[in-house]
Amino acid sequence: MFEASAHRLPYVECTPDGRNGGLNFVCVANEVKDYPTWIIGGRRHVGLVSVDKLATLSGFRWSADGEPEQ
Repeated sequence: MFEASAHRLPYVECTPDGRNGGLNFVCVANEVKDYPTWIIGGRRHVGLVSVDKLATLSGFRWSADGEPEQ
């Protein structure tokens, strides 16, 4: 969904050892039970969220040429 920009996301893998492995502490502490879960500004958003909606929720601004504003 994010293509080449995925590396820029503050991403946490909840099950780093696979489906039957233990949960990452950050996910346990934040009570993440469903994937994907987005926590933006202290609010929880569960499920697929469009890129445009994520930009709105996070306050991200696009420039006219499609690049992030500085």
